[in-house]
Formats: sequence, C-alpha cells, structure tokens
Amino acid sequence: MYDAKNLFMVENSIDRYSISTNRSEELKYNKDGSLTVCIQSDKPKDEDCNWLPAPKEEFYLHMRLYEPTQAILDNQYMLPQVQRIQ
Repeated sequence: MYDAKNLFMVENSIDRYSISTNRSEELKYNKDGSLTVCIQSDKPKDEDCNWLPAPKEEFYLHMRLYEPTQAILDNQYMLPQVQRIQ
C-alpha cells in the first residue's frame, strides 16, 4: 500500500503495510479457504476482516511475487481483482 502522491508506504495505527502469507498467523481466512482483505481508511466494523489501512487520498497497490509459480511466469495466473463495495 503506497500513497499516490509521494510514493511512500501509508503510515497507520496498526503498523500494517501489506498482507502477506509470510505472516499467515495474522490472517483470518473464510470458511471456504478464501481470503477477504478490506482496503479502507477507517477501521472496519467486521472484526474478521483483514484490514489493510489506506489513506483517504489516492493510493496504489503493489503485488510482490516471490518464487512465482510457472503459471505466473507464463502469464496464465489470474491475479485477484479489487472490488469496490459500499
């Protein structure tokens, strides 16, 4: 999570700057094994949401893939899409 103006990580009250499987003990998976990430500036009301704090201003997301699978290298893996909900 980076702010669009200065290209810096977004400082936040919980010191979370990314969602990573390297810290899977912090993540709350859905019953079907999927992972929901709430990207928003205000703390979510849903305690089971994996919150990635975002600034109120414009921002951009960056995905780092370490040791990518062959499907990623062959451009056959469909990256998860961000969906805006109200």
